[in-house]
Amino acid sequence: MSKLLPLLVGATAIALVFPSAFERYRANLVSEGEVERLDSPRPVVEAALPPATGRTVRLEAGADGHFRTLARFDGRNEDVMIDTGATYVALGEDAARRLGLRVGPSDFVYRAQTAQGSVRAALASVRRLSIGPVELFDVDVMVLQGQGPGTTLLGMSFLKRLARFQAEGGRLTLSQ
Repeated sequence: MSKLLPLLVGATAIALVFPSAFERYRANLVSEGEVERLDSPRPVVEAALPPATGRTVRLEAGADGHFRTLARFDGRNEDVMIDTGATYVALGEDAARRLGLRVGPSDFVYRAQTAQGSVRAALASVRRLSIGPVELFDVDVMVLQGQGPGTTLLGMSFLKRLARFQAEGGRLTLSQ
């Protein structure tokens, strides 16, 4: 230890007397008018689940030509009819209550045009909406005051978020 102490004292003295290589480098950059840049660190991406891809569901048209299936709204089953003419997933107040969506009288601030005419509507969100393996999160839904459309409509607020949906030959393919 006694042999190491003079060596440490000497190294400390030399470091104090002479500027460091970093200080000389920085002084050169400033005197030459260059701007010193540092690369930003890569952003951290947080995700609970990786996005699901490659999931597909094929539906057969019913005798009336419509595509009907069972969907899961936050874990609760609901019969739905696919409707590309509906801007949102649309359902009546009773269905909304059954599926755990909470909307009150003051939430009905919108007007929606349905096959039965104009009706008051409220916007809500479903945390997880799935048809078989096809699963989306935070899907906007429109709750129609009263009975609504009778059948819950799976509209474009769900369909447009898929990688692809295509109807051909009496079969509808939904791909994530």
